[in-house]
Order: sequence, then C-alpha cells, then structure tokens
Amino acid sequence: MSAPVPAEDEAEPRLGSLLGAGVLAAGLFAAPRYLPILLPLGLVSPLPLMLQRLRGSAGSTALATVLATALVGALFTPGPALWFLAVLAAPGLLIAESLARGRGLLRGCGWAFALLVTEIGLALLFAGEALAEQVLAPLEELRSEAFLGELKAGGVADDRATAWAEQVGTLRGALSIVFPAFYVIGGAMVILANATLLRLYLLRRDPGWLEDGEFERVRWSLGLVATFVLAGAAVAVPAARPAAYNVLLVVAFFFSLQGLAVVAFYARRLAGPPLLRWAVVMLVLANPWAPQILALLGLFDNWFDFRRWAEPPPEEG
Repeated sequence: MSAPVPAEDEAEPRLGSLLGAGVLAAGLFAAPRYLPILLPLGLVSPLPLMLQRLRGSAGSTALATVLATALVGALFTPGPALWFLAVLAAPGLLIAESLARGRGLLRGCGWAFALLVTEIGLALLFAGEALAEQVLAPLEELRSEAFLGELKAGGVADDRATAWAEQVGTLRGALSIVFPAFYVIGGAMVILANATLLRLYLLRRDPGWLEDGEFERVRWSLGLVATFVLAGAAVAVPAARPAAYNVLLVVAFFFSLQGLAVVAFYARRLAGPPLLRWAVVMLVLANPWAPQILALLGLFDNWFDFRRWAEPPPEEG
C-alpha cells in the first residue's frame, strides 16, 4: 500500500491546526479527571495527534505532542503528563507513523503493542506491588465492612451480603495472580480503540490510507498455538502456574481477535446495508459467552481456515 501524498500547500498544516491538535488531545485526556464518566474520551485522546501526523509532517506532530503534554502537566502534575506521553501518545503516533509510511494500520498496531508491552514489563519489574494495589483496591472497597453495611442498610439480606463478599474475594484472589495479563490486555484494548476510531474516520474522509479488509485477514502463526498448549501444560507445575495463567489469558485474547476477524469477514459479505453488518457483529459481541466463543473460533481457524468457505471460486483459465 502506498500512502496518499498530500498536496504541496497541505504538506505543512497551518499553526492553527497544530495548536488545535495539541489542545484537543490535552482536553480529551483531562475530561475524565473532572467527569469520570468520560473515561473513554481519555483513552482515545491521542486521536487528534494521529490525525495531525497524517495531515502534516513528523515535525509538526512532535510539536503538537509536546504542546499536549505540557498542557496536561500544567493542568495536573508531571506524573499524568508522562503517563499521557508514554502510554497514550507514543503508541498512537506509532500507528499513525505506520500509515504515513505506507506500512498499514495492522502493522502500526503491532508496533504500538510492542512498545506498550515493553513499558508494562518495566513497570511490573520496578513497581509490581503498586500496580497490583491499583487493580485490587476497588475490589477491597467492594468487600469492606463499610460497603457491606451500606448494602445491608439498603435492604440486602445478611446471607446475600456475605455471598457477595465471598464472590468479590474469589475475584480478588484470581486477579492478584493475573493482574499482569490484565494490564497487557488493557493496553491492547486502548490500542484497538484508537485504531478503530482512526479507521472509521479514514473510511469516511480518506479511505486511500487504508488497505481493504486488512483486519479481516488476521491469522496468527502456529507459534501462538504452541504457546497456548505449552502454557496450558505448565499449569500443572505449581511453580510455573502463575506465569502460565497470565500467558493463557493473553494468548486467549489474541485468539479472540482472530475469531472476531472471522466474524467481520463473514459480516462484510452479507447482502445488506452496512448497518446490518454492524448489527451482526454487535450481536455477537453482546453474547455473554462472546470471549470464549471467539477465542475457540480463532484457535480452530488455524486448522480449518473458516474464511475460505466464503471466498469466491477462482475464475477458470
């Protein structure tokens, strides 16, 4: 795929565009700090910077990123500013850079995920206990005596409140083991959210940047299947069990993405309007067992190649 070449008068965007991208990115990141319900906006705050990279040069995008980071630091503290730059802006810009260089959206997501995994690995190495506490603290609150007292005061029976505390305790025990996988999958979801919004924008405004059906062709190598099998066998070894559970969750997540690609492949070939195709995909995702179904679909797709049944027959001659 060759990236579209901007016109000469559009190669360097005006100062207003640069400032707008930086201010908008900082505003999206800051919104959840004042209104927590706007958390999704904070997770996609790199999108204006990604669009800036596609419209202009790498230099103008760097200036917009510096501006956004400085604004976040001025509004809060250097900590959130560094978090915005490392966890959101940098991976998002890698996706946009891949598109700008004609490497495709999927490869850019791979670059962004590799960066995030490196950052998460370093954070777990040097501050693992603090990261675990951030994940487990809300669950501790949900089974605290104060929260249980509020439930009982609201009319919940004692036995139901006790059962609730036991369920939350079980979830906490499991999460205390697999919290590294929680962070890795969470980082992947942030990348997917930004890539999906960027793709939807470009499909409507400038589809020349995209490869047709790029995501629908996702199929991981058999090495991922081997990793899944080895991790499943390692569960039987007590010393390796925590690491094996984390690997299994991350690999299952990637198989779920492959299963979703199969569903998207068939949905796109339905005879109907685009709204119908989106409705089919959303119905699949709304199923309570969707993660398990998609993971199994992606796993067995490596052997059965489900998408070949919807391919048109080759033309004779």
